[in-house]
Amino acid sequence: MLKTEKLYKIYKSGKIDLEVLKGIDIEIKAGEALCIIGPSGAGKSTLLHLLGGLDEPTKGKVYFEGKDLYRLPEEDRARIRNERIGFVFQFYHLLPEFSALENVMLPALIDEARAHKAKERAEELLNLVGLDERKEHRPSELSGGEQQRVAIARTLINDPDIIFCDEPTGNLDSERGEQIVGLLQNLNRRQKKTLVIVSHEERITEIADRIIHIRDGKLVSSR
Repeated sequence: MLKTEKLYKIYKSGKIDLEVLKGIDIEIKAGEALCIIGPSGAGKSTLLHLLGGLDEPTKGKVYFEGKDLYRLPEEDRARIRNERIGFVFQFYHLLPEFSALENVMLPALIDEARAHKAKERAEELLNLVGLDERKEHRPSELSGGEQQRVAIARTLINDPDIIFCDEPTGNLDSERGEQIVGLLQNLNRRQKKTLVIVSHEERITEIADRIIHIRDGKLVSSR
């Protein structure tokens, strides 16, 4: 489903080149749960952003279903991000003035074909993540775990094939973190969503089919 070839990312800092990724080669199969782990600063989040079309590599290729993602026109890449890919971040990025239901609906409103069913679909998803009774609450009225579940429901509104998660339990206590881990596992095993999860927490690895370790911008092991 997703493949990289000799992926590099170099940032300029004055006269210094900061090489964050150094020739990463990975392949992600449809339906698998892949966990990317490594120490802080290893390049995990950078890799996730390149895989998801959020940032361009300095060198190398990212193939999405055989197509060179960064050779596509920006309009096509944006369509893939909106329709085929979902993102869950450590920070929930919910709009504070909107209710949980309205936050979940937002991505669907971009597409006229989906917009007329957005509310019905959002209600279904809030029920899926156990928040049907909290749909009219604003983010400030929700716990951290509830906000993350709203963010996951929002990610699912356009029914993506692959979900990228960047430290999805990083801001949560153990109990709420376990709830999110269980929800992600359900999405992978019952709904057949492909998961790519960046984390430094061992509990996330329990739901992974495969684990890759990154250190200093390089793939050091895979199992």
